[in-house]
Amino acid sequence: MGNVIWLTGLSGSGKTTLSLKLQEKLRELSVRTELLDGDEVREFFGADLSYERKDRIANVKRIGFAAHLLSRNGVNVIVANIAPYYEVRDFLRKNIPNYIQIYLKSDLESSLKRASKGYYERLKNGNLRNFIGVDDVYDVPRTPDLTIDTINTGIAESVDIIMEHLRKTGKITEDK
Repeated sequence: MGNVIWLTGLSGSGKTTLSLKLQEKLRELSVRTELLDGDEVREFFGADLSYERKDRIANVKRIGFAAHLLSRNGVNVIVANIAPYYEVRDFLRKNIPNYIQIYLKSDLESSLKRASKGYYERLKNGNLRNFIGVDDVYDVPRTPDLTIDTINTGIAESVDIIMEHLRKTGKITEDK
């Protein structure tokens, strides 16, 4: 069985960037890996869900189901998705064996400066609603398996921290 390594945090906290680098590192070790990015999954389904709470939860559950299917077939899945609410992260932990929650800690201001999707300008101009951390809540994880302060920790070091955690907890080994 594979692991589901779920990176959660605000938009711009580094989820996609770290996920891509982590996938690269795992593949160097010949670890079967797949990356599910929340924005790509939403786009695949034709953006059929809104950004209201119930639809956000439904989207996270879709991603969780796909990750679960892949992991039970021996694939290590990296998920880059905000998963903003306690209830949906609790659901994932309960329903996905080998679920690993990694909280990428970043304040809103730093995250917005790094966000590459034009969110900062759209927020300033009033053209963006239901933005997590601004006018929709981001419940800071209560019990993540790992927390990385992405304001003070670079990409390479963050990936190293994740890899060390995976090794230390026996989730990956050098010969896997």
